[in-house]
Amino acid sequence: MDDNDLVKHLQKGSTKALEELIDRYGRYVSSILSRILQGRPEDCKELSADVFIAAWNNRQKLRPDKLKGYLGAIARNKAFNKLRYEHEELPLEEDILVFEDDEPCEAVERKDTALLVNRVLGQLEPRMRELFLRHYYYGQKLAEAAEEMGITLSAAKVWLHRGRAALREILRKEGYEHEGTENIRADG
Repeated sequence: MDDNDLVKHLQKGSTKALEELIDRYGRYVSSILSRILQGRPEDCKELSADVFIAAWNNRQKLRPDKLKGYLGAIARNKAFNKLRYEHEELPLEEDILVFEDDEPCEAVERKDTALLVNRVLGQLEPRMRELFLRHYYYGQKLAEAAEEMGITLSAAKVWLHRGRAALREILRKEGYEHEGTENIRADG
């Protein structure tokens, strides 16, 4: 059964289709949750179930071409909300830029870059850091991130503008001379 059929069956209330949805996208949802809620498998299990319950409860809104993205967005939002409720910062893994098939020198360079990015982001005001991570790292739409953080879209745009300027300045002060650094602009 493809996603078109799956969504049609879900919209008709088929619990068998819900089982298929969980089988098909369970690992995807779990990977998003575990990336954000590092070292918290019980929370990941609980929120994973919540993601599929939310999809079931909103099954009439599901669209086959956006199904995977919709589930991913629900997972991210639930994880972000959990961290916010517990007053925790969003994580940024040190090895996020290291890929298994890199050459050893490239892997070390990427790891160093990831450590620098993490250190530089750590110098931003916590709410600005959260917005950066939501938008740039976790791929959340700016309007959605702003709404969940309780700020206006225009405020979020200002924060990103100021944050990029601050990052550019921090990188300059740290002496980070790297190809493309000059392209870190405050306006985009």
